[in-house]
Amino acid sequence: MYSTYSIVDGIFIGRYVGSEGLAALNLLLPLLYVPYAFSILIGVGGSTLVARLLGERREREAAATFTQALWLVLLIGGSFTVLYWFGAAPLVRLLGAEGELATLAEAYLLTSAGFVVFATAGYALEMFLRVEGAAKYGLYCMLAGAVVNIGLDYLLIARWGWGMNGAALATGLSQLIAASLMLAFHLFRARLLRPVRRALSIGNQMGRMVYNGSSEFLAEMAPAVTILAFNWVILHHLGQDGLVAYAVLEYLTLAAVVTMVALVQSMQPLISFHVGARCAASVQAVFRIGLASVLGCALLSVGAMLTLSDWLAALFLPDSANAQRFLGDAVLWYALAFVPAAINLTVAGYFTAIEAPGCSALIAVLRSWLLLLGLLWLLTVWLGAGGVWYVLLSTELITLAVSLWLYRGHPAARAVV
Repeated sequence: MYSTYSIVDGIFIGRYVGSEGLAALNLLLPLLYVPYAFSILIGVGGSTLVARLLGERREREAAATFTQALWLVLLIGGSFTVLYWFGAAPLVRLLGAEGELATLAEAYLLTSAGFVVFATAGYALEMFLRVEGAAKYGLYCMLAGAVVNIGLDYLLIARWGWGMNGAALATGLSQLIAASLMLAFHLFRARLLRPVRRALSIGNQMGRMVYNGSSEFLAEMAPAVTILAFNWVILHHLGQDGLVAYAVLEYLTLAAVVTMVALVQSMQPLISFHVGARCAASVQAVFRIGLASVLGCALLSVGAMLTLSDWLAALFLPDSANAQRFLGDAVLWYALAFVPAAINLTVAGYFTAIEAPGCSALIAVLRSWLLLLGLLWLLTVWLGAGGVWYVLLSTELITLAVSLWLYRGHPAARAVV
């Protein structure tokens, strides 16, 4: 559900604003990923800590920790609102946008600035709903936001012609609705995770949240850096058509990647709870079910990408044959990367859930920073422009070897095998 916000925006912008609008939105993605990464940081780091406290039957401390997480969301989201509102023009130029691309990108960023706090809160609140035992309610909230986003995109972009401003407003309002509904549940209906007074009486847990969610944060921050690098390389070697093809490729992979991440994050509070309850058999069962689920999602995604890629390309770009040709060259290699990525994500998520974030962070840094950027440089130098499409698969395969080595060597992980 969460991925539909970006995907639906991409479809309507590509069809009704044009390829320049889609390219402008792709240039903005590094900035738009940052609040989402902080939402993951607070959601994963906070929910695993809260789940362990509940497993140890320390309900008051769990509620206080949840309250501190809400404070952190408000602080970070408000900071990004100020930054994006007052710094839109220089930030867009820093991303490399010029001329019409800069105008379109700045329009989107200024309109979305007022809604950043809801984007930061949404995913984190949904993670806490899972710990509360209200995962279905969280899904309904995300579904409501997605339906509103689709309806508003059609009305504001296709019917009223508001362009980039309409796309940003549709996404922002849908995130406001979803986040408000989830917060209302915690305020009025939750049994365990409600905001409490004197939350700092148990000590400041924000540092522990940040530490525990650091690997997922690094993994989600990586697109902010890697998309910048990919945009520069592709624009330099393949031009604007190549950049548009890369933007569509990101949208095609987004739903699969976000779904795999969601499955991993659904597994984490369960593992953390059973770690706190000292139930090793349940930890083992949850991990194996989680791995099977994520691998199954990866295999389905490979089939969907290879089967539907031509139709999906036409959906985004009905009038850009050259961009569709670039996309056809890349789809196979991106699709195959899903399988090793599924194992890497699950193993990294397991390490976070047992509060061994060092191993998880190493996997995240390799697959999202060091190897990805290093291989981007190496393969484009070695193979030319076409080498950019092989970077993701190569990165995930090398990281897979490291993930399996770490998993087999960790004392807690050996108990699960």
